[in-house]
Amino acid sequence: MFKRKLIKINKLKRLFLKIFNLHAIDKESFNIINPYVENEGQNHFDFNKKSYILSNGFLDLKRKIKSLDIYLRYTPSVALWNSQSSWKRIIPNIDKKILIKCCVLSLKKSLMDFLKKNRLEINLNLINDESDIDFNNELKNLLKNDKFNIRFISSKIKDNHGSYLECCDGCETAEDLIFFIEDDYLFKENAIEELLITYSRLSTLLEKDIFLCPTDYPFYYDGIYNTSLFIGKDYRWRHVKECLLTFLFSKKLFNEHKKNIRLVGEQNNEPFEKPLHDIFKKEICLSPVSSVAYHISRTVPGIESDWLELWNKNYKEINGGP
Repeated sequence: MFKRKLIKINKLKRLFLKIFNLHAIDKESFNIINPYVENEGQNHFDFNKKSYILSNGFLDLKRKIKSLDIYLRYTPSVALWNSQSSWKRIIPNIDKKILIKCCVLSLKKSLMDFLKKNRLEINLNLINDESDIDFNNELKNLLKNDKFNIRFISSKIKDNHGSYLECCDGCETAEDLIFFIEDDYLFKENAIEELLITYSRLSTLLEKDIFLCPTDYPFYYDGIYNTSLFIGKDYRWRHVKECLLTFLFSKKLFNEHKKNIRLVGEQNNEPFEKPLHDIFKKEICLSPVSSVAYHISRTVPGIESDWLELWNKNYKEINGGP
């Protein structure tokens, strides 16, 4: 076995990189050579600036994210919107208010985790459908923080269609990224970071704005599905042609496809999300492998088993317990 020659790091090179805020790679250690970065041979992501993946190299993120407007719609008065009795929650007999609080808490944790490391204007708009003042106050206390903005809005039209259209109305004042969220999605702590960094990275690579769905739905595996795989931050993301009503997109896409996006709430469709699926014939929608958020209304929230541990953790914080 021949003796391996170590490559010494050139101090002048490091100084040059520091002055011009550039990044390079040490071929011996696979570390990024820049005094501001410690990565020890790992992938590196600098939000809104650049990403470095060992196997792919550096990518300057041309698709900058300016802001995030979240529209989370909730209805504590019914177990499921317009659902048949055959649809059973995986958490039997759960109180809807408890479920909403668990899911909202998981979203807050994910937002706070992202904002510990990154700066971004985030607006959380909560659209309530026949919620009472006491419950709204419970959510206000649960969400209280100084890192992102919170606004409560009462839906002008009752039921699933009405609250969805209220979200669409709100999009008119959004600046950049928009995230529609239903009230029964449980988020992993790294979900928002994964979504936003992946959005910037893949939109840069694909040279266009995209849709992202945070859930790896089981129905994607029910048949032959032509797809492509992309590298996100910590997950692989695949091309899909359908999703439910929790998805991330941009103001640009909203303006281009406003008619179809609003048709979800303006008419009865089969399936409910069909106008979105029509958009995905032209635009790219990607889903993670595996989920960064679990749909708790589903008979099985995801193909993984760790959703229950995540649920129990948030449930204990909301409902008390060891």
